[in-house]
Amino acid sequence: MQSAPAGAPAWVSACMKSVQKWADLHGYEYRLCGDELFNTVSPALREKLAGRTPILADLARLDWLTSVLSESDGLAVWVDADTVVLDALWQLPHDSDTFFGEECWVQRDEESRWRAYVSPHNALMGFTAASPVLPFLKYLSESIIDRADAQFIAPQMIGPKLLKALHSLADFRLLPEAGALSPGLLAEWVGVHGDAMTCYERAQRRSLAMANLCSSLASTDAHRENIERFLDRVLNA
Repeated sequence: MQSAPAGAPAWVSACMKSVQKWADLHGYEYRLCGDELFNTVSPALREKLAGRTPILADLARLDWLTSVLSESDGLAVWVDADTVVLDALWQLPHDSDTFFGEECWVQRDEESRWRAYVSPHNALMGFTAASPVLPFLKYLSESIIDRADAQFIAPQMIGPKLLKALHSLADFRLLPEAGALSPGLLAEWVGVHGDAMTCYERAQRRSLAMANLCSSLASTDAHRENIERFLDRVLNA
């Protein structure tokens, strides 16, 4: 399942096509949703989150997954629109009722040293109807936003930050093959090998089968060009 944001750049469409081809290859039913995704969120929460589409999407995807699982059995999987498939032969696990992607996020710390931060993310996540996590995560996310001061709702409050806090207690199943590329790492991936790549290699990660390209961070021409160069390399190889 994917949601296509209105006005998304062309490179996002390329990512989505790679996911659809991967789903077709493995016999996964592919579903695409537009901005109607947000209609499942209560009017009060939509008003509170006006102008904060990424956070609203964190809520809405949980509603959508819950709705899909109420209609049919099996595994329901969410994949962000800005996620590209790098290994079309990779398959989802079918022996777990809950899983999330795992990112190795490479960025400079406060002392300008490159560090790798490993944590769960919700750009890819899967649940079955037997999952105890999905209904709790939906309840908790709505409760947090409902009680939060509208002026102090931090980005990723109910996305990766919440998952990281819960993972320390619940020990979710994480998929390191479904990761994410930080702007600093991506710049060296398509350019000159440097300290960011060295930091990533030192973490000894498995080969990526999917990579979230974090469209919310594509705010500069240089980063957008790096994304396009990366996609040209991996999709036209």
